[in-house]
Amino acid sequence: MVTLHLDDAVIKSLSNNELNILKFVYEHGEDVPDMSIQALASQVCYSSATILRFCKKLGYSGFAELKYALRAAAKKEPSRPDTHKAQDFTTWMMMDSLCSDIEGTSKLISEDQLGRTFRYFDSSCPIYLWAPGGITSILSDYFEKLLFSIGRQNVYKIESAKMGEHILRNAHTESLLILISTTGNFGPTVRLGKIARMNDIPVLSITPYTSNEVAGLATVSFRFFTDQRENRGAEFTSRLPVFYVINSIIRCYLGYKRSGEQPQGGNHDSHI
Repeated sequence: MVTLHLDDAVIKSLSNNELNILKFVYEHGEDVPDMSIQALASQVCYSSATILRFCKKLGYSGFAELKYALRAAAKKEPSRPDTHKAQDFTTWMMMDSLCSDIEGTSKLISEDQLGRTFRYFDSSCPIYLWAPGGITSILSDYFEKLLFSIGRQNVYKIESAKMGEHILRNAHTESLLILISTTGNFGPTVRLGKIARMNDIPVLSITPYTSNEVAGLATVSFRFFTDQRENRGAEFTSRLPVFYVINSIIRCYLGYKRSGEQPQGGNHDSHI
């Protein structure tokens, strides 16, 4: 899998069709440089004009320059050993999909996002973690424990939507609300994000790469790649990329504290 570094502003500028093209490019980065624009259009079922607009939003003059960037990225990344011949094919496909999601997600984490996040961590502002229940609450628990493990105090978990609304309506603007969502459109999560922003409380979100309401409300927005999955009406989308994002934030913060260096990029919000 060959990937390109993109910041959240670029991702937010992409339409749903362009986001689908991005996912195809991330998943088939080795093949796209050998395709014509017509061949890619046929694969993704969009017009050549849509692909050209996609390339320009990514900062490239056209499809040829995108292919050149993918070839350059491929030279920097180690090739994946061809081990699937000795493995069960279904297992290999599952592992390959998970690896692709993690690799793609890693490219969506920027120094700007990390730098702005670290400023909140370095301050004494209260950090509120929304835990809406289900598997997402496990992610919130994990983030909370890691924050405590690095010595961060004033971390509070919100487990009731009504209590959360009350807290956010009365919280000081020198606070931070962390929202995690595998869809980015879960009603109670969106509502808390809106209340926070109405009260000038910054929001850090972790949501999918697709367009979603929670990311649109965020002051600092982290994205991840995953496929939305259901089985007989039950949602079982993989949270592994979210764990990866949380772990990366904490590990990078520890590295930043040990080095004593300020991360590059990002402007500190004036009220923190």
